[in-house]
Amino acid sequence: MNVSSVMATASQGTTGATATAPTKGLGKDDFLKLLAAQLENQDPLSPMSNTDFIAQMAQFSALEQMNNLNDSFNRVQQELQAAMTLQAVSLIGKEVTAKVNDQTLQGTVEKVNLNGDGAMLTVNGQQVPLSAVTEVGPAAPAGR
Repeated sequence: MNVSSVMATASQGTTGATATAPTKGLGKDDFLKLLAAQLENQDPLSPMSNTDFIAQMAQFSALEQMNNLNDSFNRVQQELQAAMTLQAVSLIGKEVTAKVNDQTLQGTVEKVNLNGDGAMLTVNGQQVPLSAVTEVGPAAPAGR
């Protein structure tokens, strides 16, 4: 059976009234539709072998697990971003030492900027990435 007949059969059940946004690739729903169409349109005199069916089910299971893993990684990434934000904000007013471009910078964290690259601290008017901080100390005395 060729793929174009499966795709045509899978799309027969939909109406042309609504347009869908293009996706990145085939998802689990698309895989199930293709598998159902393949089963519906198989030659009764030469049905799909058990090994082929089991292989396709294993592929579906692997796809499902990859999607679950991707969701888990996204949640972990969001939690790490939130933890990094909290860590950066907790440094406001603290004395830090940072290594930036082979130079050591020491001063009080004045503010924190959050962008796509992570947290940037403002120390003595200079932007310092959070990852460049090598030492953190208590806030400087007020009369300093």
